[in-house]
Amino acid sequence: MPPRTRAVPRPAPIVHQDMFTDAALHDSPKRNGKGRAKKGPAKAATANPPPAPPADATAPALGDGGTDLDGLEHPVTAPPPRPAPRRPGLIPTEIADSIGPVLGKAVADIKAHEDGSRRGGDIEDVHKMRVATRRVRAYLKAARPALDRVATDRLRNDVRELAGTLGVIRDHDVMIDRLHQEAALLGDPDTGALEHLISRLETERIAGRDRLVTELDDPSYQALLTELQEAAAQPPVADPWADLHELAAGEWRTLRKARTKLHRTFGKNPPNDELHELRIYGKRSRYAAELLPSKGDISAFLEALAGLQEVLGDHQDACVLEDRLRELVDEVGDPHAGIAAGRVIQGCRERRVAARAAYPAAWKRAEEAARKAFPD
Repeated sequence: MPPRTRAVPRPAPIVHQDMFTDAALHDSPKRNGKGRAKKGPAKAATANPPPAPPADATAPALGDGGTDLDGLEHPVTAPPPRPAPRRPGLIPTEIADSIGPVLGKAVADIKAHEDGSRRGGDIEDVHKMRVATRRVRAYLKAARPALDRVATDRLRNDVRELAGTLGVIRDHDVMIDRLHQEAALLGDPDTGALEHLISRLETERIAGRDRLVTELDDPSYQALLTELQEAAAQPPVADPWADLHELAAGEWRTLRKARTKLHRTFGKNPPNDELHELRIYGKRSRYAAELLPSKGDISAFLEALAGLQEVLGDHQDACVLEDRLRELVDEVGDPHAGIAAGRVIQGCRERRVAARAAYPAAWKRAEEAARKAFPD
């Protein structure tokens, strides 16, 4: 894929919460018995606007022309409405106060691990930078019903390309690291044959890193960081009354529905790709819950989802390595490499079996935690 060509931030319609009037800030929507907003259109921000400030006797009347210092006449337009001040603790600030800090931390993580990802060496730099890009996209998706759709979707799409490039390098990091471990255990002649396959993967990783450096050197990357930092400082809130708890509960219901469909369709032994897709739904649910205060039942839910992700992640890593080894053996045509790869593939299958055995218990823990965090 070619690198991004956008070199400057693009303007977007952003509605900040401090643009809402005093009346809109104080007149919350009608609430149900549980204290959450009833579903329905958000209250109009223009209802009962604050009184206009007293007119300045020295200013020209609206509609009249004003004279500039250069002697030229310029039309005078009405002054913009006075913005309502932010008041900590008011419900309308919940969206921005929740997503702003976590989005800001993710952007800071991207910047903190950029240099290490460029140079290589510590594979954790690419891993943490990739996780940060995933968090940005997940947070924006989870809060999307409350945010400006145009600005949010554009940012998610721009970050997706960077995340994809980092993902290619991360996959190679994981495979190479695992193969080095396996090579040390196999002994000659299998160790030497496996090293031949590792060198092929390292060549591919170098190409992936070259592409990453090209993307990071492109002016559009700095433009993207600027936009993300601005979004963190002033989140593009469009619906200040949206219920973050309900948004997180909705992501959990989506995950639960996907899991139910998966097992109705395939039984207790679903295909590898389907389990990987379930893991993606799990990530979305976890990141949406991270927008809530992490304490009590929410904290337990996050911990349970992290455990589920780890089990399904181990399964996916084993699948990716097995598939790539089979491709490499076909490419090199070396029978010794085939034998060595076969021994590693056997280990991949054992790890897959172990992950599938641990999966039901991990799901049960997540489901039990969700009942307390999001009671129906």
